[in-house]
Formats: sequence, C-alpha cells, structure tokens
Amino acid sequence: MITSVTTRDCRFQNLSNGEPLDVLMVGGGISGAPLYRRLCGLGYRVALIDKSDFSSGTSQASGMLIWGGLLYLKNFDLLTVIRLCKARKELMKDFPDAISVLNLRYLVSPSSRRTPATVLLGLYAYWFLGGFALKRPTMEKLSPPDHHHPVLGYQEGMLRHSDSRFVIEQIRAHQSEHCIPINYCRLEAAEFSPDQRCWIVLLRDELTGREHSGKARIIINGAGVWTDEVNRLLAVESPYKHVFSKGVYLAFPRRTEQINAHIYPMQSEDDVLSYVPWGPVMMWGPTETAVQDLKSGLNPNREDIRFLLASANQTLSKKIGPQDVVSIRCGIRPLVVGRDYSRNVYPLELSRHHRVVLNKERQAISLYGGKLTSSFMVADYIAKCLRHWVPARFSQPAEFSHPPQMTNHPGLQHDFVTAQWARDYEFCMTLEDYLRRRTTIAQWTPRMGLDRDGSERGSLRKLAETFTQEPAEAEAIVKAYEQQVRDTYDPLLTV
Repeated sequence: MITSVTTRDCRFQNLSNGEPLDVLMVGGGISGAPLYRRLCGLGYRVALIDKSDFSSGTSQASGMLIWGGLLYLKNFDLLTVIRLCKARKELMKDFPDAISVLNLRYLVSPSSRRTPATVLLGLYAYWFLGGFALKRPTMEKLSPPDHHHPVLGYQEGMLRHSDSRFVIEQIRAHQSEHCIPINYCRLEAAEFSPDQRCWIVLLRDELTGREHSGKARIIINGAGVWTDEVNRLLAVESPYKHVFSKGVYLAFPRRTEQINAHIYPMQSEDDVLSYVPWGPVMMWGPTETAVQDLKSGLNPNREDIRFLLASANQTLSKKIGPQDVVSIRCGIRPLVVGRDYSRNVYPLELSRHHRVVLNKERQAISLYGGKLTSSFMVADYIAKCLRHWVPARFSQPAEFSHPPQMTNHPGLQHDFVTAQWARDYEFCMTLEDYLRRRTTIAQWTPRMGLDRDGSERGSLRKLAETFTQEPAEAEAIVKAYEQQVRDTYDPLLTV
C-alpha cells in the first residue's frame, strides 16, 4: 500500500497528538456520513471511524431508493410521510448528479387484498402529501404477458450509482487536520472522565494492529446494526434497542427494453417484491426475514436464493435460474424497538424511523434505525443539538471538490473512478473495497468481478497492483479474492 498508508499515519497523528476532538463519530455508513459532513462544514473538529471499510455494512446493500415513506400510509402515519417526502425533495434538489427520478409500475394482481382503485387512491394521497413534487400517479397498460394486470404508475428517487458510492462521497468532502476520517479503525475502549468532561479512547488500526489513544468531548454512536454493541462498550444506556431483518436482492442481466421499475404484491404477506433497473442489471427482491442475531443475518444463504428465484419464476415473464444471477446483495435492517420489546412479528410491521438518544450527562449521542432518505434530516437535527453542548471553534472549511479521475471499464462500457484515485483520495485500502464499494464492478460482473469463466482475472490482477508495491503480493491478493468467491459466492448458486 502506497499513498494511502502515509495518509493514514497522518490521520492517526492528527487524532492522537492534536487537541481533543470535539466529536468522535463511530460508524461510517449512511447514518454517520451525512452527519460527519455536516459537522465538518460547521467548523467542528471531528473524527469518523469505522471498524471495517466505510459503507461496508447495511449501507452497501440497500435498494438505493430515495422514497417518501409510502409504507407508512398503511398505518395512517401521515406526519412521517410528509417528513420523508420533504427529505426526498431536498435530497433530489441538493444532489441532482447523484439522484434521479425512478418510474415505478405497481402491478395489482387479481388475488390482491387491495383493489386497483384503493391503491390508486393511496398513491394520490402519497402524491398530495409529497407536495405534488413528482409525477401524478397514473393508470397504465402493459403489453403481454402482463396486460391482464391493472398497472399503476408513480415515481420515487433513486441513486444513480450506488449507495456505497454516495456514502463515500459524503465522507470524502472533508479531509484535513480537523476533519479526520479513518476506516479499518476499531474503538477498543472508551472511558468518560467527569473531571475532564471528555472521553478517553483507545483505537486499534485493523490493518497494522497498532493502537492509538485520543480524547473527544462527545461521542456519537452511528454504528448501524452494531449500535447496541458500541453502547455496551461505552456503558451508555438507551431506552431503545435494535431487532434485525435480513434483506437479500438478486441481480439479473438487464434487457434494453427494461427501463421502468416494477412492484409486485406478495400473496403470502402484506409486502411487495421489486424489479428495479440498475446499470446493466435488474435487482429483484428484497427478502424480509427476521433474524435473531447479527451473525446469522450478515450473509445470504441458499434458502434466500431459492425463495427469490422461485418468486421470480412465478412473477416475471422470463424464466430465471441460478446461471442468470449476476450478483447477490445482502444487508441487515436495524429496526428500532423499546428496550423491553419481546414480540415476534413480521419485520415489515416495525418502524423504519430514526431514533436519536441524547445523553448529555455522559456527552454521548446514539442513532437508532433509520433510512437513507431521512439520514440528512437527522444529521441537521443532531447538529442543532450539538450547538448547545459544544460550540464550533474553527472556520468553515472548503469542501474537497476535485473531480475524480475516471476510467472506462470495457466489459461494462461504464466509467468508474480509477483505483489510484480511490486509493489516494477515497480511503480505498483493498481490492474488494474498490470492486464492491468505490465502484460497482463486483455488482455488475458475475462472480464478484471475476466473470463466470474467470476471464476478468487479469484485470483484477492489474488492479491489485495498486494496493501493493510487490508483484508477488498482487498475485496473492487475487488468489485470496478468488478463494473468497469460491467459498462464499459460488456455493449459494448450487440450488
């Protein structure tokens, strides 16, 4: 590893040897990244750490929709719908290059519990609560074989590139002496000192094993599905906890005529499956499976694949098998419940709200639950709270706005940020970081970027050289990546 290691050393030095941080943020996903950008922009001295790569948890496996909370209409939670629609409108205005309008078609099956008129009425209410910001819902017709289904059209927002890419761009915006993002950095220990009114923390560099100490006036726990785990380490209590739902998507090759997303109601549950265009693929899913612990939900299993393939073949016009799967996305949704919650319900019945817990006595803030759409809204709320705890001390820095260096991937006919740029300016430390999160190569090319017959091995070998100075080590990196694909990905498609 070349430039990135030097940069990491400087960041650790700034964190350990400088004056205390105003804020130490734990968790570099969609909850943490917008808040990090907001606090840096206000002039706080902030460090953002993540025990893995940035955006390597739930934030790399979402459906990438910027939605206005249509789900909440079912329970007449109109205030939430209004807030999420407002957040969606602001995101689409603030990030026009990152978010586009997505046309969706809701197919009402004859066996559905809701009539087309009922669904259309709900979509009109949704449009009204959203301030008429997007296209008016319509009744549409489809050509065979779906012509016998009533079809209702409406719109949402969707990320143009990927959820991980969006998160990385928020973090990349601020890198300086007082804005310190460090991935692969684990919070090993933390103790709040009432006398000093600050936290004394011990951090571990997961790449080198070295430990670093530091101080922070405030700790913000935005660790997503690991929020409860981090709070136990901090000895911070909360009235909430997380329960988990696993969501799995399959990606299939996209035909040129597939330009709209389709929503299909499920017969067994009051839920839907979506078929959404994303670059050269169509995403099918997600599952909604309650899991009792993180370990059992972090990875897909064969049952997930069987269910999605079976439902696709019952619903879609073209028969699909394991040989058609381009990639698999698996994420865990952190769902907020009360600390004493013990019910067993279908996860869709639980709230996707954000909950913010302020502990002023120990100068800690915890973020629970939430969605991509509401993350910036929550960041603004927390920033307002912090002004009463710790005033910003520095001038507002300019954002890092240099356009990234791009290169064309001939197999996908798509431009991606170069590996060198990602390494030097986007905290990219490994080959997988690049293939999975700085680009979508591992999502749009079968077998995590290797291709079905391994024909892309040579290009991966060349990319691996970016992250090492030794040719022999580059070969070892690719071999390890191939073994990872054989161990974790290939067996899933033997169904």
